[in-house]
This record gives sequence, structure tokens and C-alpha cells, in this order.
Amino acid sequence: MPDQPLWRPAFLADVADIARLSKAHLGPYAEGDAIFAERIRLAPEGCFVLARGPAIVGYFCSHPWMRKKPPALHEMLGEIPAASDCWYVHDVAVDADARGGGVVANICARALDVARSKGFRTAMLIAVSGADSYWKKLGFIDATTEALRLKLKDYGDDAVYMERALSGD
Repeated sequence: MPDQPLWRPAFLADVADIARLSKAHLGPYAEGDAIFAERIRLAPEGCFVLARGPAIVGYFCSHPWMRKKPPALHEMLGEIPAASDCWYVHDVAVDADARGGGVVANICARALDVARSKGFRTAMLIAVSGADSYWKKLGFIDATTEALRLKLKDYGDDAVYMERALSGD
């Protein structure tokens, strides 16, 4: 079906569209072109766009990182730490007319397969704006500690640090 959007790897040429979607869907948590360009350069295997023909209608960005040490919002990483011990689901957004049918669950599973293939046994993310209920359905659990709550203040009062075991999936 030609209208069916499909996930494909993200490229640097997609950055403006990714940043546009981030701004449209994530409000104060939206990040700009430089952040997404860096993520694609550092971990292209974890970055995808949802394309409907030439239009980008969604994105999923993930990369290796350090467990219980989520990157600060709106800050460049510089590099992926050599001692990365976790796969970080950085960001996802999908236009309303492209949602459904497990579109996010499918790309999350694909990214976590990449993580497993690289030897990671844990994935993590920061859920904002009540999205933790969605991520629970995908096997993530609330692992927020008081120390993490302080680190997450830029993500909003309802931010939840979540983890998912990857071994045995």
C-alpha cells in the first residue's frame, strides 16, 4: 500500500525534518538540528525515520550510553562513552495520522535488537508528559531514584526514568 509509512535509517539530510517533528510534538522537550545530527553521526544504527513517500512523519533516535546517567536535555554528547553499558532511547515522535498498528513498538523492537546484537543487556529512557504508561506496555519499568529525580528536573516534574532488561527477550 503506497500510503503505508515505512521505517528506514535516518540520514543527516533528514535532520531538519526530525527537528521539525520534535518541535511539533515535544514542546519544551524538543531538541534542535545539532542534537539530532550528532546522534545520527554517533549512532546511525539506532536512528530511524518513518517515511511516507518523500515525507518524514516520524522518527526514533537511540544510542549507547551509561545506565542511570541519562544525557542532559538540549546538550551535545561529544562522543559515546567507551564504557557504555546501556542502550538509551533518546527520543521518538510520530505524526497522529501515521500512528497505530504498533508503529512505535515495531521500531523500538528493531532498535532493541540492534542493542542486543551489540551486547547490551539493558535499555533506558526518560518518559515525559505521562508517556510512562505507554512505555510500560513495551516492557519498561520505573527505575527512578531520588538522585535521578534531581537530574531529571529539566525534563519536567512528571519525568520518569525507565529501564528494560534486554537479555531473555
